[in-house]
Amino acid sequence: MRNHEKNLAILNWLKGGDEFLLVSHIHPDGDATGSLIAMGEILAGLKKKAVLVNDGVTPARFSFLDGYIQIQNVSQAPLTKKYRRLITVDCADWDRIGKVAEAVDANTEILNIDHHPTNDHFGHYHLILPEASSTCEVIFDWLRDVELPLTPPLAEALYTGYLTDTGGFRYSNTNSKVLLDASVLVQAGANPYKIAENALETTTYAHLNLLSRVLSTLEIRFGGKVAFLTVPLSLLQETSANKEDTDGLVNYGRNIEGVEVAVLLRESEEGVKVSFRSKAEVDVSLIAKKMGGGGHVRASGVFLKRSLPEARRDVESILAPLFEGEN
Repeated sequence: MRNHEKNLAILNWLKGGDEFLLVSHIHPDGDATGSLIAMGEILAGLKKKAVLVNDGVTPARFSFLDGYIQIQNVSQAPLTKKYRRLITVDCADWDRIGKVAEAVDANTEILNIDHHPTNDHFGHYHLILPEASSTCEVIFDWLRDVELPLTPPLAEALYTGYLTDTGGFRYSNTNSKVLLDASVLVQAGANPYKIAENALETTTYAHLNLLSRVLSTLEIRFGGKVAFLTVPLSLLQETSANKEDTDGLVNYGRNIEGVEVAVLLRESEEGVKVSFRSKAEVDVSLIAKKMGGGGHVRASGVFLKRSLPEARRDVESILAPLFEGEN
């Protein structure tokens, strides 16, 4: 099926339903939140009921977006029924929706919208473009192809995904199309200053306190090619920080001159979340995939159900062959 025909089929699927459950991945970022709200806005324009949910808290820095207040946290208020139609955004695999899966049964039809190269194509309908900068770009391309209106709230939600997943239009997934798309979104009503101020610039004391402590854990390995940063659970407790406050910490390792791969290990009661970032030589999506995770060429992650020392050892054993001969 050609792309236009496929896009129209998805539009018809949306028009054929009355109520939709929408979910992004656990620990949502700007692209997850922007694409979730964007799809809610699109469904509202089609006069459909959209229930927006996440397994966990949606970061408060995105509260400036219209639609943020509609997002329910199923960890605090579990869903009480099964839904016939589900839309997942920015989820590379089924496990990424967490407890929201409890609202799904064999009769549920699923639309999977994503841009991760490691997406396993779960669901019945798919809008998956690995070459896209963000899931918001996938949605915007589809929106234009099926000629749906671009409202100011929709433009703002989409721009948020573009901005955050390109690191403020600085990462290697920034290209001329991305910048042209951003210009169109601004013309349609997105406010670049407001979005950047909220999504990228605003911070908390807890984040800065945590940052100062995490930087003291910095270790450089493999001849200066790999930087390790560690966030023990005790450190989160001592600084009164939360998971959201750890966002972006791994980039401090990546930005060091000579470092090719940065690794952040964040301990929780359930295990260790490992975040990988790279510059130009290493595809960290392959590293994460070997360990049971996934992501992008330059940004990926995995959750390991083991102790912090065990997780560190396993990560080093995976990285060692890539930097053979380096100390």
